[in-house]
Amino acid sequence: MLEIKNLSVTVTEKKENILKNISLNFEKGKIYTIMGPNGSGKSTLVRSIMGDPIFSFSDSSSIILDNKSIENYSADKRAKLGIFLSMQAPIEIPGVTVFQLLRKALGSDDKKINIIEFKKQVDAIAQELEIPTELLNRSLNEGFSGGERKKMEILQMAILDPSYVFLDEIDTGVDVDALKIISNFLKKFIKAKDKTLIIITHYNRILKYLTPDEVIVIKKGKLITRGDSSLSAKICKTGFKDIS
Repeated sequence: MLEIKNLSVTVTEKKENILKNISLNFEKGKIYTIMGPNGSGKSTLVRSIMGDPIFSFSDSSSIILDNKSIENYSADKRAKLGIFLSMQAPIEIPGVTVFQLLRKALGSDDKKINIIEFKKQVDAIAQELEIPTELLNRSLNEGFSGGERKKMEILQMAILDPSYVFLDEIDTGVDVDALKIISNFLKKFIKAKDKTLIIITHYNRILKYLTPDEVIVIKKGKLITRGDSSLSAKICKTGFKDIS
């Protein structure tokens, strides 16, 4: 389980809290959706959980992963413990292919990688996500469309095989066909491996394919309410104004 307790967050060297006393539990094998208007703190929440150094926690804040306190861990250590974050706008990395990036991320002195088998694994997942082979040989995200970038994030997720997957607006800039492909892949990934999926979104688009076990609403840095999948449908009809 991933537990967030009394999380209050500021941008380093600033006094005003962006997040205010948020407590959440993310259980294994479940799908969660975090919703809220622009500027509500959704991305700050997941980036804080991931360990973005731009954010500072209050003394009362804690992040506990499988009974281990990790709020003082760096982002790379949290990633190695099984937390993954797909960013809203994946950046270009000139001169580095996805294959090179993943090989570096997985490689270590005590974990040798069979390059041939690894490439087969990457190619197989890319084929399932309908990622053209030529994109695997190009610099990561350089000249990629929105949908191609998001598919590439899912490819990285699948190879890294994390336990807790945070997807920050994975449905933004993605057409209907790409959204179906991504959703079907995620559904199979979660079911087969008992993973936890947390989707951050403004809309109900992806939730037509991935039904959340719980919907969490954040407004102005505060946890406002929680509910089942019907809450996301209500938000899409009435907006966030009347949600309290």
